Amino acid sequence: MQVAMNPDLDSHGNLITEAEKQLRFSEMRYRRLFETARDGILILDAETAEIEDVNPYLIEMLGYTREEFLHRKLWDISSFKDTKLNKEVFKELQKNRYIRYDDLPLETKDGRQISVEFVSNVYDCDGIDIIQCNIRDNTSRKLAEIALQAATRTLKILNESNNALVNSQTEQTLLDEYCRIAVQTGGYKMAWIGFATDGIEKNVVPMAYYGDSGCYSELSKITWSEGDYGNGPTGRAFRTMQVQVCENISTDPTLKIWRDKAVECGYRSLIVLPFLLSEKVTACFSLFGTTSHDWSSPERELLQDIAADLAFGIKALRSAIIKAQEREELRISLEQTIQVIAETIGQRDPYTAGHQRRVASICTGIGLELGLSADRIHGLHLAATIHDLGKIGIPAEILVKPAKLSTIEYALVKEHVNIGITILKNVVFPWPIAEIIWQHHERLDGSGYPRGLTGDKLLMESKILAVADVVEAMASHRPYRPALGIEAALTEIVAHRGTGFDPEVVDACVRIFHEKGFEIIE
Repeated sequence: MQVAMNPDLDSHGNLITEAEKQLRFSEMRYRRLFETARDGILILDAETAEIEDVNPYLIEMLGYTREEFLHRKLWDISSFKDTKLNKEVFKELQKNRYIRYDDLPLETKDGRQISVEFVSNVYDCDGIDIIQCNIRDNTSRKLAEIALQAATRTLKILNESNNALVNSQTEQTLLDEYCRIAVQTGGYKMAWIGFATDGIEKNVVPMAYYGDSGCYSELSKITWSEGDYGNGPTGRAFRTMQVQVCENISTDPTLKIWRDKAVECGYRSLIVLPFLLSEKVTACFSLFGTTSHDWSSPERELLQDIAADLAFGIKALRSAIIKAQEREELRISLEQTIQVIAETIGQRDPYTAGHQRRVASICTGIGLELGLSADRIHGLHLAATIHDLGKIGIPAEILVKPAKLSTIEYALVKEHVNIGITILKNVVFPWPIAEIIWQHHERLDGSGYPRGLTGDKLLMESKILAVADVVEAMASHRPYRPALGIEAALTEIVAHRGTGFDPEVVDACVRIFHEKGFEIIE
């Protein structure tokens, strides 16, 4: 008859001490965390840099087998060969016992490019030094940041282009200005605008350009026929009236005729934006980039807006459309841009994006309660939608930190107001959007920031935004704490009624929640 093993005895019948139990439990717990972690983990010999263990997540992330990792030097793995992780850095790690890279480019076994956060520490394990490397895939965040930077840059192009629309007296001046702005402000290598002819040869006639004239003369020999000179991106754009993108000129077969000259001139990518001038007249706006470019969706949308504005400007000059119609089209373009920027922020920082949407909803409710005009409420809503735009300049790890910020971190976060005004200060809106955003952390008694303004210096829209911002922030969940609830939020603004916050605005906010049944919605 078998006798059940005493749980306090090992397989040899020896008594297991309490310390041994704790050690085994600790090892089991570490192994479970190691195997299930949603970050890649490597364990290295601190003396030789040989890989001793690798967790499943990193195997899946980079596409190598466990056997391809084990007992190899870190820099012998293909993904790490051409990075900063070389022998010299390993010596530095041995000496300082810590290294970190927030944006390390890696290539997976199947050739995909990813960006990772790489943190490496030296630990003492029972008298033996080991190295643990934690590798977090931040590709999505990196791409979102690139897209946001591109969208912000394109917003600047849009603003200057709008000024050109208003101030250009002739069509040629307008075309020249659009090309100049794309290169000088947008950072593109070369820009040109062409009109399609409707003759037998179907030529594309260059009307304006900015950049290297030698390169331009060679690359502008284009038609929109089905022949050799019409099968590139420009020809296809004219035939299909669809945006054409070349992410890598050096490998795109449709650019064979122009490739050598384009590469020699330093062009690496291309986008062609077709637009209609009339039912029979088409044109295109072409931009060459200096890097292999993924032309993100927000950037494409904004560039299409710019091309559409150019088409509008040409038509306006040709048909002498009155100034009021012109301003209305510009206003619509700017509003669309605000929405694109707000959506792009959401790709990088969902907390900020959701916060902005909810604050905008509260602002609209308060504005209606106070009897503001529809136009003022509309401007307030747009300002609230991007009031934290400046957080693009704050490291994402600070914005989502699940703990109280340090004094330095909090001071850095406060700078988002100044960053926002820097981005928006030269953009001409029909409403004082930049000033509303700049003031939304000011307080009636001068205790706010960044300028310490007092009540008589504050816009009514800023006073409304300040209250809505606090109410939403307290009522909603944050990375560093759970939601406090709407009642706690209302209690807070009432406590500072007349000192920090405008009394009328506080009263209106309380009324819409307590008497009007207002609810915070996404």
